[in-house]
Amino acid sequence: MTPSISIVLPNYNGRHLLEKNLPSILEAIGIIHHEIIVVDDCSDDDSVSFLENTYPNIIVIRNDINLGFSSTCNKGILATTLNLLCIVNTDVTFTPDYFTNMIDEFDDPSLFAVKGDIINYGKSYDDILSIDKTTLLYYKRGFLRFDTKNPLTNKILLSADSEQFIGLGCCFVCNREMILELGGFDEIYSPFYWEDCDLAQRALKHGYKLLYLPESKVYHQASSTIGSYRSNTLRKLISNRNKFLFTWYHLDNKRLWVSHIPTVILNLLTRWLILDWRYYAAFFLATTRKLNFHR
Repeated sequence: MTPSISIVLPNYNGRHLLEKNLPSILEAIGIIHHEIIVVDDCSDDDSVSFLENTYPNIIVIRNDINLGFSSTCNKGILATTLNLLCIVNTDVTFTPDYFTNMIDEFDDPSLFAVKGDIINYGKSYDDILSIDKTTLLYYKRGFLRFDTKNPLTNKILLSADSEQFIGLGCCFVCNREMILELGGFDEIYSPFYWEDCDLAQRALKHGYKLLYLPESKVYHQASSTIGSYRSNTLRKLISNRNKFLFTWYHLDNKRLWVSHIPTVILNLLTRWLILDWRYYAAFFLATTRKLNFHR
């Protein structure tokens, strides 16, 4: 099958980011058959008019209300028509060979997604804060956590029994039919955070494979989307809520559950001593969301 890619960009008030980063997407996609779909999450800037005037070939879908990242991405995923799919944040700048490096890897029929290096930067590309590569998924003090201290630097194919883990992040390329079969992002994590890690876990459990390909690189401007319109307190609260949810859905080992439950109970009984209201809020929000949200 001739490779073709649908690129989905969720957008909220990101006109300046679209202007900055769309040229890099077009350069990287080159002559590959593609479609670009921007799903606008009820922006109140001139994102939509900018796209309509500057990039008339881009498909624009508008949400009637602000839905958050997962739901907005899923709306774009359902609108795609080509055999590969790239979900990308508007604050990502692509290197020219990003897609050409990845395309041949999809000759493997069990491959779900490919993820490259995500170079997180501050004010300029030279202001590198970190590089998102691979990680280890482990359990400690009641939660599933990620250890990023010793990432791999070489190409690696991961299956369900692999020790390494890939958080798909903000620019992965995947098989469209497979992500539709998985139901896209789980919207229980809305409005943001942890949905990509959950998708990776579900893909591995489903028998699909993930590939880390360091030759493909993007630059990601840290905190330029969510951080620009959400307070730090709210972001931490939602992240902690979703950390509970991720642990509850993916803690498969009975021995770890025997540890998790008393650990949570102990924390609920003692966290008031250090005035840690965020722990109680995150637990309450996670519990009510799990009870009221139908997966």
